[in-house]
Amino acid sequence: MLGPMNFIPQAARAAFAPFTPDPTPAPQLRPQPLRILVADDNRDNRMQVNAVLMRWGLVPTIACNGLQAVQLAEMHDFDMVLMDILMPVMDGIVATAKIRQIEREKLARRPVPIVAYTSLDLAADGPQLQRVGLSAVLAKPCTAASMRLCLERWCPDKFWPGSH
Repeated sequence: MLGPMNFIPQAARAAFAPFTPDPTPAPQLRPQPLRILVADDNRDNRMQVNAVLMRWGLVPTIACNGLQAVQLAEMHDFDMVLMDILMPVMDGIVATAKIRQIEREKLARRPVPIVAYTSLDLAADGPQLQRVGLSAVLAKPCTAASMRLCLERWCPDKFWPGSH
């Protein structure tokens, strides 16, 4: 005669079975790649920035003038924008103002850092640049060290040069 303890349905027996871990390793989650927009009309400058960024496995999106930068910024979410100031079609100051306007219209959670990437001496123009919406200035041509500091400052949650 089976007592109440001897009759355990199959499903219940499985619940009491000893735990055996799954030998398949859990997938490693990789962070989203850093999305950088580089707006510069000079081919050599774009190549130089691209070479520096590629050291960390980063491939930027390129705009050849301010209008292209605005169009790309409207279509995509970037983590940072490197914006040349003197460009044809639309300069970097106007392009920055338009990107900030788009962000306001879209009610962006946080504005994208827009770094003036220029050979101009803009130290005296700091307040005007901030009013337009520029976050910082990076002198060109930049070194890998100055680019790294810029990325660490403005994209600390996504830029880990040791992992790229």
